[in-house]
Amino acid sequence: MVDKLSSEQREVGKHNYYSAVGSYYDVNRRDFLRGIVSAGAVSGAGLGAMYFGYGKVADPVRVAVIGTGDEGNVLIGGCNPEYVDVKAICDIRPFGQHRAFHGDWSSSSALGRRPGLIRVAGYKDEAEAKRNVKVYDSTNGGIMACLDDPDIEAVIIALPLWLHASVAAQAMKRGLHVLTEKLMAHNVAQCKVMSRMAASMTDTNGNPIHLATGHQRHYNVKYANAVNLIRWGLLGQLHHIRAQWHRGNLPGGDSWKMPIPGGEMDANGKLFSRIPGDMSSRQ
Repeated sequence: MVDKLSSEQREVGKHNYYSAVGSYYDVNRRDFLRGIVSAGAVSGAGLGAMYFGYGKVADPVRVAVIGTGDEGNVLIGGCNPEYVDVKAICDIRPFGQHRAFHGDWSSSSALGRRPGLIRVAGYKDEAEAKRNVKVYDSTNGGIMACLDDPDIEAVIIALPLWLHASVAAQAMKRGLHVLTEKLMAHNVAQCKVMSRMAASMTDTNGNPIHLATGHQRHYNVKYANAVNLIRWGLLGQLHHIRAQWHRGNLPGGDSWKMPIPGGEMDANGKLFSRIPGDMSSRQ
């Protein structure tokens, strides 16, 4: 749509916006939004923390990521090390473990969404990463051993749907906080059990258990701001909302369809073998 507003009309619009915000919300949020409007689009891992007013923490929450498939590795890429310290991963698949550390090199878009723990946490190589991040698989107790790790405070569950409820329940029984991928569970009854467990249990410090589901739009700045605009009365009385979400999985972009194995690179630029099960690197 072509912008047909004059510079004077745009200034009037800004003035009305600031007036509405100032009437309904605190000064800090108003100033923050004013900065965003003035500077244009703002992106980056720190935007959510700024918008929602998160302060710095001295001790980031120590988490285990259980399930390092496509979505598990996306969630690893979303772990801001200022708030979340990934101390363990759990997966029975060598390729899933590899991507958890090195990222997804199938395309530049995939690597942006799944950068791997080495880049996310700033480790210099895989050896340093594995000194700080434990790997649980079928050889050392798997999920149950991961849940019993005394260094873990919370788990991120990105397993197949039928495992969400059972693993979340076992985690909460141990006093661990839980973020489970959507869908929350396989049926409504399981969701209710999970919710009741979270409401009735505490962690090792006596704090209430937090149970969250990865409905990421609930935590997105754009949607939160849309709700605020409605609450401030800036949009007037709403009678109808129509929304759509278009996923741009164009050729070369991130996609649910994975490429044929082979040609993946690690952080040092080495290629990996095309032989199934052989994850040794080669020049």
